[in-house]
Parts: sequence; structure tokens; C-alpha cells
Amino acid sequence: MKPKRIKLVLIVLAVMGLTAAALNPWTFYDDADLVDAIDDLDGQWVDRQAPSFELPDRQGEIHSLSQYRGQVVFLNFWASFCEPCRKEMPSMESLVRQYEAQGMTMVAISLDEGWAEIDRFMASFLPGQTSAMTVLLDDQDATAHAYGTELLPETYIIDREGRIVARFVGDYDWTRPEVKQIIEGLL
Repeated sequence: MKPKRIKLVLIVLAVMGLTAAALNPWTFYDDADLVDAIDDLDGQWVDRQAPSFELPDRQGEIHSLSQYRGQVVFLNFWASFCEPCRKEMPSMESLVRQYEAQGMTMVAISLDEGWAEIDRFMASFLPGQTSAMTVLLDDQDATAHAYGTELLPETYIIDREGRIVARFVGDYDWTRPEVKQIIEGLL
């Protein structure tokens, strides 16, 4: 075959492949209910490996994404000064308490400058109680940047194999039936 013809065939095959991917981008999950639930919540399909991170909790213990391998991870970027973040926290706490025993973990990564702001918020949010969420501090915004976080709050749902399934921008009521459908579909 002539070089020009080979180039043309390769271009046609590439265009066909891209067209097929654009027409059917969600083939990585066979569960139509999962696809519908994410669409109903105006979530964005991601299908990429979740960037790793190592961040401290309040006690200074370092947490990494790899330690949650085998669990469904609800990863939320937030800040205590963010009113939409504050608004969605009660529904997040409810969600993690409902599914943590079944293999879901919730990691709330704060973009505050330090622990004082987080401590004040958590004391007013759950007076006299401890959150079921794992709260970590990303005071340099490096992890948020690695995930491509643009607005707060922003949430990523990560499957048991460490792949980001969906991204949600803005505050949500995480007790909605579609959310339960997503979590249960991944568990």
C-alpha cells in the first residue's frame, strides 16, 4: 500500500474510533441505573485513575488514597468559609453514616489555611460529636489542583479500583435517591 493511502486509512480509523467513543463514552459501567443516576444529578462522567495524595488529619496522621483501596471513596473538596460547602455537610454526614459499614468512606479535604477554621466549623456543625468523615487539610491546594478542582464544593466518587467514576460541582443534597443508587451500584 502506498504511504498516502496508509495515512488516509489511519486517519479514517482514528476518526471512526473517536466518533465511537463520543457516541458511547460510558461503556466502562454496564449498570444503566448508575449511568442514569449520575446524569439525573447533573454529574460529569470522568473514568480516569484518581490522583494519589498524602494529607494530614487533625492529629497529624498522614492519609493516602491508597489506604482506601477496595472501598468506594466519596472525596469532597470544601472550605469552612464556603457557604455552599457548609450547606451540604449535614447530608454528607448522613450519607457516610448510612454506608460506612458497607465499604464506603468519605474523605473531606479542606482548603482552609489551617486547622483553627476547620475546628470552629466542626464544633458548630456537630457540637459535642465526632464526624464519621475523614477530614484532611490541603492548605497548599496541591491535591485540589491534581484533581482539577475549580469550584467549592466539588465531589469525586471513586470506585473500589481507584478510578474516578463521577465529578459533581456545587452543593448537593447527598440524601437524594439517585445518590444512594450510585453508592449502592458501586458497593
